[in-house]
Amino acid sequence: MTKQRTDTGRLCAIAGIVALGTVVPTASGASQQESPPGTETTVALSGPAGNVINMILVKVNGDPILLSDLQDLEEDQLAILRQQIPEDEIQAQLPLLRENLLRGLIDTKMMLQRADRLGITADANLVDRQIQSVRETNSLTSDEDFEAALAEVGMTVEDMREQVRRTIRRQTLVFEEVNRNVFVSEREIRAYYQEHTDEFGAPEQVRLQQLVFLTQGGDPEALQQQAEAALQELREGAAFDTVASKYTNALPFADESFIAVSDLNETLAAAVPELAENSYSDVLRSDFGFQLVRVLERQEQAVSPLEDVRDVIRSRLTTEKSQKRMTEYRIRPLARPP
Repeated sequence: MTKQRTDTGRLCAIAGIVALGTVVPTASGASQQESPPGTETTVALSGPAGNVINMILVKVNGDPILLSDLQDLEEDQLAILRQQIPEDEIQAQLPLLRENLLRGLIDTKMMLQRADRLGITADANLVDRQIQSVRETNSLTSDEDFEAALAEVGMTVEDMREQVRRTIRRQTLVFEEVNRNVFVSEREIRAYYQEHTDEFGAPEQVRLQQLVFLTQGGDPEALQQQAEAALQELREGAAFDTVASKYTNALPFADESFIAVSDLNETLAAAVPELAENSYSDVLRSDFGFQLVRVLERQEQAVSPLEDVRDVIRSRLTTEKSQKRMTEYRIRPLARPP
């Protein structure tokens, strides 16, 4: 298929999305790698007059990859790259780009062959949702606009649907290949629990009672003296409500629920850990005035038993292993028939 060139950012975005059917592997050491098992290379395809009209670059277990396949993909990639880097840099890297694109086509072919063997298909509803997402991202609200945009990059709606189907099948294959061999042992769970004990349990929590003397509109020195006097009365056994009602500038507060010590403001966080239950702090100076604090109740930090967090740990370790295997995933060894 001959593709029309375009420099518009919108169509480059579409080309980049539909080109997801190809994996571009790491370039490091690519020229020294051997061809994957099951591949054959370079067969010319000639027309009636003997002129070469195409070429089979490689066969993957009998399925051909044509020169035109590589050229189409190269045009897509170049359209995207030209929006990002200078032309001279592109031309300097063009041989390596072509080699990597071909290896990506081979990888994709192998992955789809393995997906065929495993019976992996693409759900039609998921294909529709992904295409709709592309349309919304590129503001292509009408079918006519969408078809016209695809035509500018040499594609039809069915071409794109096939690209999306291939991408979904590849992603499903990778997910199944990666997660099928992920196993978390009881020893790993226990080791993780011992190393991360502080993550499993409730932090130290307190329920506070406060008497706040606001300095706004008042004499700070006089308010501090009132706070000192109130503190002395409270420490001598006077009832909190009685003392609070005695001072017109004092505002009483009491927590109905517990709050973690780590969530307290700086002033309270410095004073509360040293207070025993039902004891009052010294007069504390804050940005809004003076305050007295009493710890009504305290709940010490508690660590959840392993039995209560085993599933959480297993899930974390499974995710970590899956992400690592996804990073290390290489299709060629996995693509061989089981």
